[in-house]
Amino acid sequence: MNVQAITDAEVYELGLRVLLDKLGHAGAIRFLQQCEPATGDYTVERHKWLDALDMEAIMRGIQELRQEKQESPKNERPKTIDEMTDLEVYRFGLSAISGEMGVSGQMRFLRLCKPVPSDCTLASSKKRGTSDQETILAATQVREADPVEEAE
Repeated sequence: MNVQAITDAEVYELGLRVLLDKLGHAGAIRFLQQCEPATGDYTVERHKWLDALDMEAIMRGIQELRQEKQESPKNERPKTIDEMTDLEVYRFGLSAISGEMGVSGQMRFLRLCKPVPSDCTLASSKKRGTSDQETILAATQVREADPVEEAE
């Protein structure tokens, strides 16, 4: 899929569809609650944490990750959304979106995301009589303008 050829609204809708398919309604809301528009200067922040590392520390980190991966059980039952931490839900959602839309589609989707208010739960939507889909769509809106253009 060429995400460069579709509109922001279509990217956002496709991303929501992927999240709903892979994570379900509750998982999609948990994912979106963690989305925040990017702020700050990535280059400056990257230098803060990278400049403090030397090659030996990086290699130790890589070896520790490899060791953890080898020691983890291969036949472990996949976790349900309820068993996952918020970080695991977010990582799984990112993986699902990039798998369907590619990295550039994932980045466009994240740029368009606004975090879902923490009081936006499916239980509260049932009390109001709205569907799960309506709750998710109402809680998230496509940005009208490109934040990069606004900053310039």
